[in-house]
Amino acid sequence: MRGRIGMLGLAMVAGLIATVGAAQKAAPGRSVPDISAQYRERRNCHGAYDVLVAKGQTGGAVSVSDRLWGKAYEDAGAAGKPCPRPPDSLAGQATNHIVETREGLSRLAYYVDRKDSTAMYEAALSVLTGKASGVDPNIGGSLLRQASDLGEPDAQFFLAMLYVAGKMTGKADYASALPLIERSAASGQPDALFQAGNFYKEGIATRADKKKAFAYYRAAAEQGHLYGAVMAYYMIQDGEGVPKDFDLAYRLARNLADRGEIYGAVMTASALLQRKDAKTHQDEVLYWMDLAIRDGDEHIRSEVAKMRPGVLAAFSRANAPPEFHPRVRKLCPLKTTCFVDHYSGLQSCTANVDYWNDCDS
Repeated sequence: MRGRIGMLGLAMVAGLIATVGAAQKAAPGRSVPDISAQYRERRNCHGAYDVLVAKGQTGGAVSVSDRLWGKAYEDAGAAGKPCPRPPDSLAGQATNHIVETREGLSRLAYYVDRKDSTAMYEAALSVLTGKASGVDPNIGGSLLRQASDLGEPDAQFFLAMLYVAGKMTGKADYASALPLIERSAASGQPDALFQAGNFYKEGIATRADKKKAFAYYRAAAEQGHLYGAVMAYYMIQDGEGVPKDFDLAYRLARNLADRGEIYGAVMTASALLQRKDAKTHQDEVLYWMDLAIRDGDEHIRSEVAKMRPGVLAAFSRANAPPEFHPRVRKLCPLKTTCFVDHYSGLQSCTANVDYWNDCDS
Protein backbone atom coordinates (compact mmCIF):
# COMPACT_ATOMS: atom_id res chain seq x y z
CA MET A 1 0.00 0.00 0.00
CA ARG A 2 2.92 2.32 0.62
CA GLY A 3 3.86 1.91 -3.06
CA ARG A 4 0.39 2.97 -4.19
CA ILE A 5 0.38 6.03 -1.93
CA GLY A 6 3.93 6.92 -2.93
CA MET A 7 3.02 6.81 -6.62
CA LEU A 8 0.21 9.26 -5.93
CA GLY A 9 2.77 11.62 -4.37
CA LEU A 10 4.98 11.43 -7.45
CA ALA A 11 2.01 11.88 -9.77
CA MET A 12 0.88 14.96 -7.87
CA VAL A 13 4.06 16.90 -8.51
CA ALA A 14 4.66 15.42 -11.98
CA GLY A 15 1.23 16.54 -13.13
CA LEU A 16 1.98 20.09 -12.06
CA ILE A 17 5.50 20.24 -13.47
CA ALA A 18 4.24 19.27 -16.91
CA THR A 19 2.50 22.58 -17.45
CA VAL A 20 4.70 24.97 -15.49
CA GLY A 21 5.63 27.94 -17.68
CA ALA A 22 9.06 29.49 -17.25
CA ALA A 23 7.54 32.92 -16.79
CA GLN A 24 5.02 32.14 -14.05
CA LYS A 25 5.42 34.61 -11.20
CA ALA A 26 5.79 33.66 -7.55
CA ALA A 27 3.34 36.29 -6.35
CA PRO A 28 0.14 36.22 -4.27
CA GLY A 29 -2.48 34.23 -6.13
CA ARG A 30 0.17 32.36 -8.16
CA SER A 31 1.32 28.89 -7.32
CA VAL A 32 4.61 28.30 -9.11
CA PRO A 33 7.79 30.34 -8.63
CA ASP A 34 9.24 32.10 -11.64
CA ILE A 35 12.30 30.21 -12.85
CA SER A 36 13.60 33.35 -14.59
CA ALA A 37 13.19 35.71 -11.62
CA GLN A 38 16.32 37.33 -10.19
CA TYR A 39 16.63 36.73 -6.46
CA ARG A 40 19.74 38.79 -5.84
CA GLU A 41 18.71 42.16 -4.44
CA ARG A 42 21.18 44.98 -5.06
CA ARG A 43 21.63 47.46 -2.24
CA ASN A 44 24.62 49.77 -2.27
CA CYS A 45 25.75 53.31 -1.52
CA HIS A 46 25.52 54.46 -5.14
CA GLY A 47 21.86 53.59 -5.52
CA ALA A 48 21.14 55.01 -2.06
CA TYR A 49 22.75 58.34 -2.99
CA ASP A 50 20.72 58.55 -6.21
CA VAL A 51 17.50 57.90 -4.27
CA LEU A 52 18.50 60.66 -1.84
CA VAL A 53 19.10 63.09 -4.71
CA ALA A 54 15.77 62.20 -6.33
CA LYS A 55 13.92 62.77 -3.05
CA GLY A 56 15.48 66.21 -2.74
CA GLN A 57 14.53 67.09 -6.32
CA THR A 58 10.91 66.09 -5.86
CA GLY A 59 10.48 67.75 -2.48
CA GLY A 60 10.46 64.50 -0.53
CA ALA A 61 11.25 64.42 3.15
CA VAL A 62 14.96 63.94 3.83
CA SER A 63 16.18 63.34 7.37
CA VAL A 64 19.18 65.10 8.86
CA SER A 65 21.05 61.80 9.17
CA ASP A 66 20.43 61.02 5.49
CA ARG A 67 21.72 64.46 4.48
CA LEU A 68 24.85 63.95 6.56
CA TRP A 69 25.41 60.56 4.96
CA GLY A 70 24.94 62.11 1.48
CA LYS A 71 27.65 64.65 2.24
CA ALA A 72 29.95 61.86 3.45
CA TYR A 73 29.32 60.00 0.17
CA GLU A 74 30.30 63.05 -1.86
CA ASP A 75 33.43 63.70 0.19
CA ALA A 76 34.57 60.07 -0.02
CA GLY A 77 34.18 60.08 -3.80
CA ALA A 78 36.17 63.29 -4.17
CA ALA A 79 38.90 61.98 -1.88
CA GLY A 80 39.19 58.63 -3.62
CA LYS A 81 37.98 56.71 -0.58
CA PRO A 82 35.43 53.83 -0.40
CA CYS A 83 31.86 55.03 -0.12
CA PRO A 84 30.36 55.00 3.39
CA ARG A 85 27.66 52.51 4.28
CA PRO A 86 24.22 54.08 3.79
CA PRO A 87 21.57 54.10 6.54
CA ASP A 88 19.52 50.91 6.46
CA SER A 89 16.26 52.70 5.67
CA LEU A 90 17.80 54.53 2.73
CA ALA A 91 19.49 51.37 1.45
CA GLY A 92 16.14 49.59 1.59
CA GLN A 93 14.52 52.29 -0.53
CA ALA A 94 17.31 51.87 -3.09
CA THR A 95 16.85 48.10 -3.51
CA ASN A 96 17.54 47.24 -7.18
CA HIS A 97 17.58 50.96 -8.00
CA ILE A 98 19.51 52.04 -11.11
CA VAL A 99 21.31 55.37 -10.87
CA GLU A 100 19.56 57.86 -13.15
CA THR A 101 19.77 61.44 -11.82
CA ARG A 102 22.37 63.74 -13.30
CA GLU A 103 23.87 64.40 -9.87
CA GLY A 104 23.89 60.70 -9.02
CA LEU A 105 25.67 59.82 -12.27
CA SER A 106 28.16 62.65 -11.79
CA ARG A 107 29.09 61.50 -8.30
CA LEU A 108 29.16 57.87 -9.40
CA ALA A 109 31.85 58.80 -11.94
CA TYR A 110 34.29 59.64 -9.12
CA TYR A 111 34.11 56.06 -7.87
CA VAL A 112 34.29 54.63 -11.40
CA ASP A 113 37.51 56.54 -12.05
CA ARG A 114 39.06 54.82 -9.04
CA LYS A 115 38.15 51.36 -10.34
CA ASP A 116 35.46 50.69 -7.75
CA SER A 117 34.03 47.50 -9.27
CA THR A 118 30.56 48.00 -7.76
CA ALA A 119 30.46 51.57 -9.09
CA MET A 120 31.55 50.34 -12.52
CA TYR A 121 28.76 47.77 -12.56
CA GLU A 122 26.19 50.36 -11.47
CA ALA A 123 27.42 52.74 -14.19
CA ALA A 124 27.21 49.93 -16.75
CA LEU A 125 23.59 49.25 -15.76
CA SER A 126 22.75 52.94 -16.08
CA VAL A 127 24.19 53.05 -19.59
CA LEU A 128 22.87 49.70 -20.83
CA THR A 129 19.33 50.40 -19.56
CA GLY A 130 19.25 53.89 -21.05
CA LYS A 131 19.23 55.71 -17.73
CA ALA A 132 22.42 57.56 -18.68
CA SER A 133 21.02 59.20 -21.79
CA GLY A 134 23.43 60.16 -24.56
CA VAL A 135 26.14 57.71 -23.52
CA ASP A 136 27.33 55.18 -26.12
CA PRO A 137 26.13 51.67 -25.14
CA ASN A 138 29.61 50.38 -25.98
CA ILE A 139 30.88 52.31 -22.97
CA GLY A 140 28.37 50.41 -20.84
CA GLY A 141 29.64 47.12 -22.26
CA SER A 142 33.23 48.10 -21.54
CA LEU A 143 32.39 49.07 -17.96
CA LEU A 144 30.57 45.77 -17.48
CA ARG A 145 33.58 43.77 -18.68
CA GLN A 146 35.94 45.75 -16.45
CA ALA A 147 33.71 45.24 -13.41
CA SER A 148 33.56 41.52 -14.22
CA ASP A 149 37.34 41.29 -14.60
CA LEU A 150 37.73 43.04 -11.23
CA GLY A 151 35.65 40.27 -9.62
CA GLU A 152 32.26 41.97 -9.23
CA PRO A 153 29.89 38.96 -8.84
CA ASP A 154 26.79 40.73 -10.17
CA ALA A 155 28.71 41.98 -13.20
CA GLN A 156 30.01 38.47 -13.89
CA PHE A 157 26.51 37.03 -13.74
CA PHE A 158 24.98 39.83 -15.84
CA LEU A 159 27.66 39.39 -18.50
CA ALA A 160 27.12 35.62 -18.48
CA MET A 161 23.40 36.10 -19.11
CA LEU A 162 24.20 38.37 -22.05
CA TYR A 163 26.23 35.51 -23.52
CA VAL A 164 23.36 33.09 -22.90
CA ALA A 165 20.91 35.49 -24.57
CA GLY A 166 23.13 35.83 -27.62
CA LYS A 167 23.74 39.53 -27.03
CA MET A 168 27.53 39.22 -27.13
CA THR A 169 28.19 36.99 -30.14
CA GLY A 170 24.90 36.98 -32.03
CA LYS A 171 23.97 33.52 -30.79
CA ALA A 172 23.69 31.73 -27.45
CA ASP A 173 27.22 31.18 -26.16
CA TYR A 174 27.02 28.84 -23.18
CA ALA A 175 30.71 27.97 -23.22
CA SER A 176 31.66 31.61 -22.54
CA ALA A 177 28.87 32.00 -19.98
CA LEU A 178 29.70 29.05 -17.71
CA PRO A 179 33.10 30.25 -16.38
CA LEU A 180 31.56 33.64 -15.55
CA ILE A 181 28.63 31.96 -13.81
CA GLU A 182 30.94 29.77 -11.76
CA ARG A 183 33.12 32.71 -10.73
CA SER A 184 30.03 34.61 -9.64
CA ALA A 185 28.67 31.54 -7.85
CA ALA A 186 31.92 31.18 -5.92
CA SER A 187 31.06 34.45 -4.15
CA GLY A 188 27.61 33.11 -3.16
CA GLN A 189 25.60 35.07 -5.75
CA PRO A 190 22.26 33.18 -5.56
CA ASP A 191 21.21 33.54 -9.20
CA ALA A 192 24.63 32.35 -10.36
CA LEU A 193 24.44 29.37 -7.99
CA PHE A 194 21.07 28.42 -9.44
CA GLN A 195 22.19 28.78 -13.04
CA ALA A 196 25.35 26.78 -12.36
CA GLY A 197 23.08 24.03 -11.05
CA ASN A 198 21.09 24.13 -14.29
CA PHE A 199 24.25 23.90 -16.42
CA TYR A 200 25.56 20.86 -14.55
CA LYS A 201 22.20 19.13 -14.25
CA GLU A 202 21.53 19.31 -17.98
CA GLY A 203 25.13 19.07 -19.14
CA ILE A 204 25.18 22.49 -20.84
CA ALA A 205 28.68 23.44 -22.06
CA THR A 206 30.05 20.80 -19.70
CA ARG A 207 29.59 17.16 -18.79
CA ALA A 208 26.44 16.54 -16.76
CA ASP A 209 27.24 16.17 -13.06
CA LYS A 210 24.15 15.60 -10.92
CA LYS A 211 26.13 15.68 -7.70
CA LYS A 212 27.59 19.07 -8.54
CA ALA A 213 24.21 20.33 -9.74
CA PHE A 214 22.60 19.38 -6.43
CA ALA A 215 25.38 21.11 -4.48
CA TYR A 216 24.77 24.31 -6.44
CA TYR A 217 20.98 24.12 -5.96
CA ARG A 218 21.42 23.54 -2.25
CA ALA A 219 23.78 26.53 -1.95
CA ALA A 220 21.30 28.66 -3.91
CA ALA A 221 18.49 27.60 -1.56
CA GLU A 222 20.65 28.51 1.44
CA GLN A 223 21.04 31.97 -0.10
CA GLY A 224 17.26 32.37 -0.42
CA HIS A 225 16.78 31.32 -4.04
CA LEU A 226 13.28 29.90 -4.11
CA TYR A 227 13.59 27.95 -7.35
CA GLY A 228 16.95 26.62 -6.18
CA ALA A 229 15.05 25.07 -3.27
CA VAL A 230 12.44 23.65 -5.65
CA MET A 231 15.08 22.05 -7.87
CA ALA A 232 16.93 20.64 -4.86
CA TYR A 233 13.62 19.10 -3.73
CA TYR A 234 13.10 17.42 -7.11
CA MET A 235 16.60 15.94 -7.02
CA ILE A 236 16.10 14.65 -3.47
CA GLN A 237 12.75 13.15 -4.44
CA ASP A 238 14.15 11.48 -7.56
CA GLY A 239 17.50 10.48 -6.07
CA GLU A 240 19.49 12.51 -8.59
CA GLY A 241 22.98 13.35 -7.36
CA VAL A 242 21.85 12.57 -3.82
CA PRO A 243 20.14 9.58 -2.14
CA LYS A 244 16.36 9.69 -1.99
CA ASP A 245 15.34 11.13 1.35
CA PHE A 246 11.67 11.94 1.82
CA ASP A 247 12.23 13.23 5.35
CA LEU A 248 14.63 15.83 3.95
CA ALA A 249 12.26 16.53 1.05
CA TYR A 250 9.49 17.15 3.58
CA ARG A 251 11.64 19.56 5.57
CA LEU A 252 12.58 21.50 2.47
CA ALA A 253 8.99 21.62 1.22
CA ARG A 254 7.71 22.77 4.62
CA ASN A 255 10.21 25.64 4.58
CA LEU A 256 8.56 26.81 1.37
CA ALA A 257 5.01 26.14 2.49
CA ASP A 258 5.50 27.89 5.83
CA ARG A 259 6.59 31.02 3.96
CA GLY A 260 3.37 31.12 1.97
CA GLU A 261 4.53 29.40 -1.23
CA ILE A 262 1.52 27.39 -2.42
CA TYR A 263 3.73 25.16 -4.54
CA GLY A 264 5.48 24.25 -1.29
CA ALA A 265 2.17 22.92 0.04
CA VAL A 266 1.90 20.56 -2.93
CA MET A 267 5.51 19.48 -2.47
CA THR A 268 4.92 18.85 1.24
CA ALA A 269 1.93 16.62 0.54
CA SER A 270 3.94 14.75 -2.09
CA ALA A 271 6.88 14.16 0.25
CA LEU A 272 4.58 12.82 2.97
CA LEU A 273 2.85 10.49 0.54
CA GLN A 274 6.19 8.92 -0.38
CA ARG A 275 7.40 8.29 3.17
CA LYS A 276 7.41 4.78 4.65
CA ASP A 277 4.87 5.85 7.27
CA ALA A 278 2.68 7.63 4.70
CA LYS A 279 -0.57 6.17 5.99
CA THR A 280 -0.08 7.80 9.40
CA HIS A 281 0.00 11.28 7.81
CA GLN A 282 -3.45 11.32 6.24
CA ASP A 283 -4.65 14.43 8.09
CA GLU A 284 -1.57 16.48 7.22
CA VAL A 285 -1.54 15.39 3.57
CA LEU A 286 -5.17 16.37 3.16
CA TYR A 287 -4.51 19.67 4.97
CA TRP A 288 -1.83 20.70 2.46
CA MET A 289 -3.90 19.51 -0.48
CA ASP A 290 -6.91 21.48 0.72
CA LEU A 291 -4.71 24.55 1.23
CA ALA A 292 -3.47 24.26 -2.37
CA ILE A 293 -7.04 23.85 -3.63
CA ARG A 294 -8.14 26.89 -1.64
CA ASP A 295 -5.27 29.28 -2.35
CA GLY A 296 -3.62 28.03 -5.54
CA ASP A 297 -4.04 29.35 -9.04
CA GLU A 298 -6.48 27.73 -11.45
CA HIS A 299 -4.06 25.04 -12.56
CA ILE A 300 -3.03 24.05 -9.04
CA ARG A 301 -6.65 23.94 -7.87
CA SER A 302 -7.68 21.79 -10.83
CA GLU A 303 -4.81 19.29 -10.59
CA VAL A 304 -4.89 18.83 -6.81
CA ALA A 305 -8.69 18.63 -6.72
CA LYS A 306 -8.57 15.82 -9.31
CA MET A 307 -6.07 13.86 -7.22
CA ARG A 308 -7.70 14.31 -3.83
CA PRO A 309 -10.36 11.55 -4.21
CA GLY A 310 -7.69 9.04 -5.25
CA VAL A 311 -5.47 9.97 -2.32
CA LEU A 312 -8.40 9.70 0.10
CA ALA A 313 -9.36 6.29 -1.31
CA ALA A 314 -5.77 5.05 -0.98
CA PHE A 315 -5.67 6.15 2.66
CA SER A 316 -9.01 4.46 3.32
CA ARG A 317 -7.63 1.18 2.01
CA ALA A 318 -4.32 1.60 3.84
CA ASN A 319 -5.96 2.40 7.18
CA ALA A 320 -8.73 -0.21 6.99
CA PRO A 321 -8.49 -3.27 9.28
CA PRO A 322 -6.49 -6.01 7.59
CA GLU A 323 -8.56 -8.40 5.50
CA PHE A 324 -9.28 -11.61 7.43
CA HIS A 325 -7.78 -14.82 6.11
CA PRO A 326 -8.50 -18.01 8.12
CA ARG A 327 -5.61 -20.15 9.20
CA VAL A 328 -4.57 -22.77 6.67
CA ARG A 329 -5.47 -26.17 8.11
CA LYS A 330 -4.25 -29.65 7.23
CA LEU A 331 -6.91 -31.43 5.24
CA CYS A 332 -7.68 -35.10 5.55
CA PRO A 333 -6.61 -37.18 2.57
CA LEU A 334 -9.28 -38.40 0.23
CA LYS A 335 -10.94 -41.57 1.51
CA THR A 336 -11.44 -44.44 -0.88
CA THR A 337 -14.82 -46.09 -0.55
CA CYS A 338 -15.70 -49.28 -2.40
CA PHE A 339 -19.08 -50.82 -3.03
CA VAL A 340 -19.95 -54.35 -4.25
CA ASP A 341 -22.90 -54.79 -6.54
CA HIS A 342 -25.00 -57.55 -5.01
CA TYR A 343 -26.40 -58.59 -8.30
CA SER A 344 -23.25 -58.80 -10.39
CA GLY A 345 -20.66 -59.01 -7.63
CA LEU A 346 -18.63 -56.25 -9.30
CA GLN A 347 -16.78 -53.82 -7.07
CA SER A 348 -16.61 -50.03 -7.75
CA CYS A 349 -14.42 -47.65 -5.78
CA THR A 350 -14.44 -43.83 -5.49
CA ALA A 351 -12.22 -41.34 -3.74
CA ASN A 352 -14.32 -39.13 -1.51
CA VAL A 353 -13.76 -36.14 0.75
CA ASP A 354 -13.99 -36.97 4.43
CA TYR A 355 -16.20 -34.20 5.78
CA TRP A 356 -16.47 -35.72 9.20
CA ASN A 357 -12.98 -36.06 10.62
CA ASP A 358 -10.40 -33.36 11.54
CA CYS A 359 -6.86 -34.18 10.42
CA ASP A 360 -5.35 -30.91 11.69
CA SER A 361 -5.26 -31.89 15.34
